[in-house]
Amino acid sequence: MTKTMNVEISPKHSLSFSPWSKLTKTEKNREIVRLAHQNRGRAVTLNLSPDFANYLMGNEAPMRQVGKRTHAELKKLDLHRLPILLVLEATKGDRRPHLHGAFIANGVPEQAIQKAMRRAVGYVPGRSGSRQFFAKEIFAPDGWSNYLLKDKGFTQKLLSLADDRRLWWVSHSMTRLVRDHYEAVRARKLQAANNNISPASTGS
Repeated sequence: MTKTMNVEISPKHSLSFSPWSKLTKTEKNREIVRLAHQNRGRAVTLNLSPDFANYLMGNEAPMRQVGKRTHAELKKLDLHRLPILLVLEATKGDRRPHLHGAFIANGVPEQAIQKAMRRAVGYVPGRSGSRQFFAKEIFAPDGWSNYLLKDKGFTQKLLSLADDRRLWWVSHSMTRLVRDHYEAVRARKLQAANNNISPASTGS
């Protein structure tokens, strides 16, 4: 649990240390990918079965369905506490929806994670199925965060979604992990900034 720290800081400095609750969805997801990188997390790409892809195309909350199914399949393997982020994307070329994201395995065999995630989005058999799940180390977290957003506008329009927040799903365990880490770092930065502020800099 993050300890609350009593600090006094000028508005000039506080703008640099926004609380977690004030971050935008994009900023929060960037922090998620950064922490995943720090914890040897994996960038993941997941193709959907044709039937499930068609189902999502007509759904007003597609990632809610992805989240429910992913949680259920992970729970079957006692992996429902797996920290995971998933983003729905459709590229302008083939227009087929698929998923990108990140997860922190924490020692869980990747084969088990792959099994659960493939089942969640419709298991694709055969040769196509061998390419359904792909995971690799996150080398450039901000680059991967930007990649997750590259077709956001096109995907939202294609699926006729009210806002881009419906393109994201984050597990509760990932949210808690990243939020607590972010607030702990923020508290240390605020304390350091407060200690470095001269009396003159806090004046009106």
